Order: sequence, then C-alpha cells, then structure tokens
Amino acid sequence: MASLRQVKVGKIMIGGGAPVVLQSMTNTDPLDADATTNQALKLAHAGCEMVRITVPNMDAVAVTREVRCRLGDLPLVADVHFDHKVALAVAPYVDKIRLNPGTLRGQVEVSEVAKALLDHGTALRIGSNSGSLPNPKAPDPIAKQLCDAVEVWVKRFEDAGFFDIVVSVKATSPVVTLQANHMASKRFEYPLHIGLTEAGTVSSGSVRSAAVLGALLAQKIGDTIRVSLAGDPLAEIPVGLNILRSLGLRPEGGRVIACPTCGRSRIDVAKYAKLIEEAFPDDPRVIAVMGCEVNGPGEAKMADVALVGSVDGAVVYRGGKAVFRGAVEQAVRMVGAGAGTGTGAGTGTGAGTGTGAGAGAGTGTGAGTGTGAGAGTGSGTGAGTGTGAGAGTGTGTGAGAGTGTGAGTGE
Repeated sequence: MASLRQVKVGKIMIGGGAPVVLQSMTNTDPLDADATTNQALKLAHAGCEMVRITVPNMDAVAVTREVRCRLGDLPLVADVHFDHKVALAVAPYVDKIRLNPGTLRGQVEVSEVAKALLDHGTALRIGSNSGSLPNPKAPDPIAKQLCDAVEVWVKRFEDAGFFDIVVSVKATSPVVTLQANHMASKRFEYPLHIGLTEAGTVSSGSVRSAAVLGALLAQKIGDTIRVSLAGDPLAEIPVGLNILRSLGLRPEGGRVIACPTCGRSRIDVAKYAKLIEEAFPDDPRVIAVMGCEVNGPGEAKMADVALVGSVDGAVVYRGGKAVFRGAVEQAVRMVGAGAGTGTGAGTGTGAGTGTGAGAGAGTGTGAGTGTGAGAGTGSGTGAGTGTGAGAGTGTGTGAGAGTGTGAGTGE
C-alpha cells in the first residue's frame, strides 16, 4: 500500500500520494567541493530529483555547506556514519540525513539528533540493509530482521518527538528485498525508499533493479527510488527514468520500438534503432524500427513514425501511411525530419550544423557539421565527414549524402 505520511525534503514531497522521486548519490571525494557539485549538477540535469552526498567527518561538513550554496534548491541528502555529531553539524545545510542507526549509542544521542533535525526542518531516513544486520544468522527470516531493525529506531525517534521519517529496507537478494518491502509497507506509515542494494554493474544491475522496483511500484509500494549501480552514478538515472516511464509514473517521453530481428531482416535494425534513440532522446514521438514487411506495416500503424526494411531499401511511415520508399540512409533522414532537435538545421549561412539523424540537411552556405545520419564536415563542394548513417568522406558533389539546397556543401 502507498505510504500514509508525507515528508517534505527541500522543495519536494515524498509519500502520501506524491509522485515517486528519483534519486542518486555522488561518488566523488567528499572533501572536493568542485567535483561533488559538478557531479550533482550533472545528475540533476539527467533527471535526478534528489542527490545524496557522503559526509564522513567534520571536515566534510564545511564542504557540504559550500556544495549546498552552489546547488541552489536541488534537494540534498547527507549520508552520515560513525559519529552522530556530524549529523548535528550538517543538519542546517541539507534537506535530509541518511543516518546509519549504528551511529547512535543511546536515547540521549537520538534526542540530540531529533532536536537538530526539528530545528532546521531536516528529514531523516532510517534504513537497514542485509549487510549490516546485528545478527544475520538469527532464526527469523532476513526480511523480518530488516523491518525489526528499522522499527527499533523509528520508535526511538518517535519517542523523541520526531516524525519526518523515510524508511528503507534493502538487501542484495531481489527476493528478500521484495519480501522486506512488502512487510515494511504494511508495518510503517512512513514513506518508503526502495531499491536493490549493491545491485551490480550497469548490465546486470539494471535488470535486477528493474525486476525489483517494477514489481514493487506496480503494487504502489515505494515513494522514492534509487538504482544502485557500480561506477558512474549518471548511468543510474536513465534506468530509473525508464522504470518509472514504463509504469506510467513519468510522461512517456517518446520511445523507440525495435523488432528483435530474424533471418527476414532487410536492414540493420539494431544499428538504426540505436542511432535514432541516441539522436533524439527527448523526442516525444513513438518511433518504430522494423526489419521487414511481415510485422513492419502493422507496427507502423501503432507508431507516430516508422522505418521498415523492404526489398528496395526501406519504407517510412507517418501516421500509418507510407510517405517514402527508397535507400535506407535517406529513409533514416526522413525519420529524423520534424523531430525538432539539432542546432542550426535550417536556412542561412552555416546552416546544416546539428546532432542526430538528418543533421546537416539545410539550405544555405556552409559545410554541414554534426553527428548522425547525413552529417558532414569538410571543404569543397559536397565534401563531408561524419558519424552515422549516410555520413561520407570524400570530395565531389553529393559526397556525404544530404537533401536540400546546399546540404552537405561547404567551402
């Protein structure tokens, strides 16, 4: 069930029917304000709505204060371990603290932290994970142990008059994580932070996380999520966004449908699907890339635009109707037309600078420069070099295929 309580974390609300919040954590040196700020801003730009940074000691508190000033109103969370006095010191500069319960040694310290949080309007996440249970070999199931460990500390903070709490129960096992969060959703009224801890690499961890988060969110369990992957945290954001979009918890934002390919494929589906997906990440359209005429026309009716392999190259459909038949490279550029992305595509001197399928098509004087189908750079009539379908290297009219007066033409 969805959490009953709602907790304010900076400018956003968590739980109580609020939209699910996507978060991540920086992995920079906690004493490097520049690196930490830059990574946090990159995460935010990619779609992260709440950023956590580690604050291991008092020296890092001053850095956190500086990072807070640079990040503006981006919700900021401090990860605190070992010393509760760090939590007291950092509370004024963050919107939430993730506190390892093992950091607190008694009710006096709990009361001190609760007062600091109340004084500054700072929320608290109380979490347990399978790697830090007090007695993991106890007879009770791990899922129950995770919830029991959290409940002890939730009760202590409630006794101290503090209720702006977010709860998390995580394990490395997908099955245990599912069990624990089902149990927690029934036991606690507080918002749930859900995720598979130490999920693994981008490849395997994304699949494992999607299985767990998708199953929980589909049952309305979970108020904020993190996809915990080894390496650059920026890789976590598209995975999390796609999970939310797949469940209708975020605007679809367009997507590329591509067939799995078989011996009938007449075009390199994977190549062109990847090219289109990377060229137009914010395109709101549904774009289908299909290998042949068996399922292609049917999928074309379901998509805004479709690229379908054919005997003669490819067919482009718009609104279910064929609008182009011919060479694959030209068909790819037709798919890109109307996407509304790219820089300088249009008319005038230097037109034809852009990124994505169809970049370089334009009217005017100037070599087309860009990445994607039809991109071209160089000197001389029609000379072009570029990356993507249809990009060409050479001299002479028409090299680096493009459409429109002056497309791919420079000097």
